[in-house]
Amino acid sequence: MKPYKLLTVAAALCACGCASFNSGDVLIERKTAEAMFSDQTLVPFSEIQLAWNNYPYRSPTDGIAGETTVGEKGEFVAPEIKSVPVTSKDREALLQRARRIFSDAGLYNREKGRGTLRLTLTSMNRWTYGELFKSYLVETGFIFLIPSSLHVSYLLGADFETSTGTMKVETMARSKTTFHLLLAPLYPLFAPGGREKNLLKQMLWRSATEVYSGLMRAGQATLEKQTAPYAESAAATPPALPAGNTAAASETPDD
Repeated sequence: MKPYKLLTVAAALCACGCASFNSGDVLIERKTAEAMFSDQTLVPFSEIQLAWNNYPYRSPTDGIAGETTVGEKGEFVAPEIKSVPVTSKDREALLQRARRIFSDAGLYNREKGRGTLRLTLTSMNRWTYGELFKSYLVETGFIFLIPSSLHVSYLLGADFETSTGTMKVETMARSKTTFHLLLAPLYPLFAPGGREKNLLKQMLWRSATEVYSGLMRAGQATLEKQTAPYAESAAATPPALPAGNTAAASETPDD
């Protein structure tokens, strides 16, 4: 077998010798979801905005490669971690998925809605195969003989205006990708890209129910605030007695 063919086979094994799993399910409250789908008085949002703050994978040896600096007191100072933009394709795909899910939930309607829902996704340690081939897969010895894992964390925040002010809800999730040669047969079912897509879908549905719960709490608080003065005035005013009872009450019994 020629050398370039060996390299091709080795690269294929490296790419497929992994499987990705979700660390914990993103649970959705069934009663809240049922109430959301059956609510006919819900006013949806007319616009959904998305910001994606991505902090990519960093190898533990990045500091050794010259990124670490020396402070004034001679101490080592780690470089500041900065977010790196995701591709416009990934961001647009997530935005379209968010609009579709919130529309199915009754929380988004561009023509009949009102207000803006702002979504912010923060991903930590998110990686690409190109980044791993330059660092992780090269630096981790015997990676396909001894299992090794990478974790990616996601935080999805949603903030919106309500009758009681600005409200924000958050949903967290985590995925784990394990690298091992014996996991190659599982790659078609547990490919990292497909698992991330499914995980973000679950997070969006969870966020939709959280947003709905927030809207209901704000509406209930406003209703209680509006009805409170009437309840207080009704409690302060004693009920009027009939005319006959008033006359009887004014008479004193004879001794």
